[in-house]
Amino acid sequence: MEESNNYGHQHPLLLMLNQDQLIHNQSGVTDCSRCGEKVSAPCFCCAEHCGFYLHKVCAEAPLELNHPFHPHHPLLLMKNAPYSSGRYICNFCDKGGNEFVYHCSCHFDFHIKCALFTFNIAENNLKELEHVALQHPLISTENGHEELEDENGDEELEDVRECFGCWEPLAKYTHFSPACGFNLHEKCAKLPFKLNHVCHRKHPLALQFNSERLSCKICGETNRKAVGFVYGCSPCKFVVHIECASQSPLQVIKSTNHEHPFTLFFRQVPFTCDACGTEGNHVAHRCGTCNIIIRKNCISWPRIIKSK
Repeated sequence: MEESNNYGHQHPLLLMLNQDQLIHNQSGVTDCSRCGEKVSAPCFCCAEHCGFYLHKVCAEAPLELNHPFHPHHPLLLMKNAPYSSGRYICNFCDKGGNEFVYHCSCHFDFHIKCALFTFNIAENNLKELEHVALQHPLISTENGHEELEDENGDEELEDVRECFGCWEPLAKYTHFSPACGFNLHEKCAKLPFKLNHVCHRKHPLALQFNSERLSCKICGETNRKAVGFVYGCSPCKFVVHIECASQSPLQVIKSTNHEHPFTLFFRQVPFTCDACGTEGNHVAHRCGTCNIIIRKNCISWPRIIKSK
């Protein structure tokens, strides 16, 4: 137990290094005065026992954070969000809050833990994530997981939640599940920060938050839930989903409604779909035999329909 500076509190603070010290000094269940979550060691507590507690990580959070995933402006640590209600929605976990917030002038808000967690991912400080439990996704149904039966009739568990980064089900991979309620595949915590993509040769694409909720230039879809990770070029307003960025440019797609397979290929300029006549973006599907180019959505069109 060590005495420290008071981090803006009127009384001296004591550093609790383990859970036994904390339990001995607690009068009951208490919350961190910055993040609002249940306090756990290591943490600071008030030497005068006035009920003030701080997680060590929350106490030492920088007042200004230059986040690699949001490079245009610094994130400022504020006691309250600068809105009339004082509440905000975290752009990472999509949950509300009225505690301390990392705020950007472009209306970008983070819980403290969400900001620091993603900062460590961006900086590849995976050692800083060792305190976060690395979980296997097939856990108990009591936590909102569904039971399914496999081919042999045995019951198995499947987690129906999704990864914040790639939006695939958590059940496919081992994942981090921090206390603030978001989930991230282990593989998504180790994504390269920058990559070169044939869809956008002008600039490299950087891993970032899709804070403007732009649609993916490859699949054309926008994730409807939280902001999510994307690979993007901010000056060009160009983003692609993580899983779309990893697609092979020579991928072959079989169609149940066309006699020949289609080949996926990327284009530098828009094209006109031979099926529907509308403009496609950067990704086309080509039948080399019939020499036609169509959009992804048109692959499933039936070859013959009945019409009155």
